[in-house]
Amino acid sequence: MTKDFLLPVEKATEAKDGVFAAVQKFRAKNRPALADLRLEITNGLAASALDGNAKGAARDFGADIGVRVFWGKKIVAGGFAGKSLGIKDFEGIERAAKELLGTALKRAKANSAMKEKEMRKFPKEGKGLYSESFANIPIVQKEWHSVFRKSPLETPVEEFVKRAEGLSAEISKIGGIATNSISILSFVSRKIFASSEGSLIEQTRTITEPSVYVAAKGKANETYHEWISEQKGLEALEGENSHGKSIEDFARFIAQGTVELSNAPAIKPVKDAVVVTDPWFNTLLSHEICGHPSEADRALKRETAWAGRAWWFNNVSENLFGQRVGSEEMTVISNPEIEGYGNYAFDDEGTAGRKVVNVEKGVLREFMNSRETAQILGQKPNGHMRASSAQGMPLIRMSNTYFEAGSWGAKEIIEDTRDGYYIVGEKTPSIGESRQNFNITCWKCFRIENGEIGQLYRNAGIEYDSRDLFMSIEAADDVKLFNVPNCGKGTPMQTMRVGNGGPHLRLKANITGERE
Repeated sequence: MTKDFLLPVEKATEAKDGVFAAVQKFRAKNRPALADLRLEITNGLAASALDGNAKGAARDFGADIGVRVFWGKKIVAGGFAGKSLGIKDFEGIERAAKELLGTALKRAKANSAMKEKEMRKFPKEGKGLYSESFANIPIVQKEWHSVFRKSPLETPVEEFVKRAEGLSAEISKIGGIATNSISILSFVSRKIFASSEGSLIEQTRTITEPSVYVAAKGKANETYHEWISEQKGLEALEGENSHGKSIEDFARFIAQGTVELSNAPAIKPVKDAVVVTDPWFNTLLSHEICGHPSEADRALKRETAWAGRAWWFNNVSENLFGQRVGSEEMTVISNPEIEGYGNYAFDDEGTAGRKVVNVEKGVLREFMNSRETAQILGQKPNGHMRASSAQGMPLIRMSNTYFEAGSWGAKEIIEDTRDGYYIVGEKTPSIGESRQNFNITCWKCFRIENGEIGQLYRNAGIEYDSRDLFMSIEAADDVKLFNVPNCGKGTPMQTMRVGNGGPHLRLKANITGERE
């Protein structure tokens, strides 16, 4: 039970009125353009095992707080402050909130003066980078909880240890497995949002995230690491997940498949091949070449680390909004309203998350945005400003971003392929700076001949110009989402949980492989 934790998530609820009062007092005294606060407590447990031996276990809590203040007499700018919290901090949480708001105000004033200088130097460019106001949103006071059936907080951590250790020992006995690691993580997180405008929001979500790592030694060495990632309770361990497998069946599937792969021949590169990609691989494809360049802060060149920018947006007057960027079969959606890691009611600005059509039948339509970037781009705010923890600075992040269904059947799209390749499972990406080209590797690659799946190959992937690939897309009608637990963005780095995927796609790309 949560009461067994030194700082249970219920303490966030108890602190809600206090932090809301602190924000309102700050507003009355300092008259900021906007001020808001996030307070979060997480309770969870985890265990891991290596080659059949328990390696670690934990049952613990974490707590964070972060505030933003926007201020300016002539030019509005923001300041941010955040920190981790201990048990004692909750005895004077209003005081802690007041101190952070004061620090953020000082930073906002300094940034306002600096921004005023820059705007005088670059008045035209500045209008495309910064806004003096924020898109309006409704003031709300609500609670939201993700749906789950079995709470991890009612489970002894010893059960996680026993299960991880036993499963790892079983995987060690599979012929061809050189080493393996099993981990099980599950937690409940509660976040409070309070704004100077009067919004007060409480959101609670439950995450279950076991992972499997294997190294196989056959004719070659192969490694693979994958998660079962769900915004659910422990029912996710029993098969209620995107893979439809219990953690035991999933680990066997990954281990046996990787052993099989280690004995397969390496593929040679193929130019301009016909490729069918499965929904699991399209998790990474939709994430990297559709999701990230559809984040408005990247398009506006605010977040250019880690392959930032977006090829379809040069500036506010030179961009491809309303123009064709892909085939009629290509529609890309970002939707926080559906099940997945990107499911939430409100973002970290208090904006209601809503479905966004990023690309509609090949035409670029809308970016994921914040209140400020919505104002700059003349779009409605859609609730995609999120931080990986309350003490992190909110950034524009994907929710559930995926390719929408097309007009083909999944079986039909394979049977109709005379000469091509079938790409299964995500692995690693390498992305061009503006996301205009990419190289994404897969778990498995199969030859397709006369509509039948044949020879298995290892060391494969696809690379291509993003627009050329988009123009070639033919999509099936079997959309499936998988969750990504490790989306990195920002400096300092924030790791976010998001949902991605799509249907089977048929497209044109270069097959990567081993060169002679």
